[in-house]
Amino acid sequence: MHERTSGAGDHEMPEWDPSSDLTAVVRAQVLARTPVDARERSAIEQFVTQLDRLERPFEEAADRVHVTGSAIVVGAKGVVLHKHKRLGLWLQPGGHIEPGETPWDGALREAAEETGLPVSFADGVPQLVHVDVHPGPRKHIHLDLRYLVTAPPVAPAPPEGESQDVRWFPWYQAIAMAEPGLEGALRSLQPGTPVLRPARANDAAEMASVYLRSREFGLPEVPCIHSPSEVRRWFGDEVIGHTEATVAEVDGTVVALMVLDAGIGGTGWIEQLYVDPTRMGQGLGTRLLDRAIQRFPDGLQLWTFQVNARARAFYEAAGFTVAELTDGRGNEERAPDARYEWTP
Repeated sequence: MHERTSGAGDHEMPEWDPSSDLTAVVRAQVLARTPVDARERSAIEQFVTQLDRLERPFEEAADRVHVTGSAIVVGAKGVVLHKHKRLGLWLQPGGHIEPGETPWDGALREAAEETGLPVSFADGVPQLVHVDVHPGPRKHIHLDLRYLVTAPPVAPAPPEGESQDVRWFPWYQAIAMAEPGLEGALRSLQPGTPVLRPARANDAAEMASVYLRSREFGLPEVPCIHSPSEVRRWFGDEVIGHTEATVAEVDGTVVALMVLDAGIGGTGWIEQLYVDPTRMGQGLGTRLLDRAIQRFPDGLQLWTFQVNARARAFYEAAGFTVAELTDGRGNEERAPDARYEWTP
């Protein structure tokens, strides 16, 4: 389990001064980002590396690698996505930056052009809420800056020439269908308070997603040796219905999980405890751990990797102590681990 301060909500930008160096301003804004997951963390590094080598980073024709602007359009009805005519994927509106535009103005223009909605910046000012680097058409590489945009709860009306497949989606559905480069952004922005409940049979895919996203972000030193499909099958076939599995859900989206198993003499085992990177630092790990202690008041045990300093600090702060250190020969990853115990 890994916790950190959320990156959502701290991206409001100062008023733009046209006399400023736009490249320097954008570079500073990107470096100020707190990444919402491992993909954005990597994207920030790539973005700055590419930006530093480009002479005209905002011009599409100057280099196959260039900056683009996108809009995460939200409102009372959820999230607006459009089906990209070339790629066939449901994506956020966005595109290339026109001469004289800033990336955020380009994002707002593209949102209006592609959805036909009366859009505006959330809270009236541009907010950089996500950074992604991905392949574009014609072998381009897009250094994409995503800004938070709102729209009233009216039907999209895309003009002729734009994709006509534009619609509002509830948050959980938009997150479930999002491609990996968009999923983290939507997860970080989804409103609502997590509710704990028992895991259900249809939670396996989402539990696997949280497990993999959390491990990739918080434990890059010990990569998961199983494929996503294997992890999904494991949750569906061996975890749900065979252990005490709890999930935290926000309006239909699983954002954390805990798996408990009974030990000997009234003690229990925390087999898994993972929080999605976008929800770390919000107390979810503590809420799940409190539930485990209530379930097994006579004692708990767990294993964690020795390099997982954040998880070890979390458990030690909760009163767990190291009972055993190994060289890793007993786990699949062959990584040194530590067994922790908690006793009342």
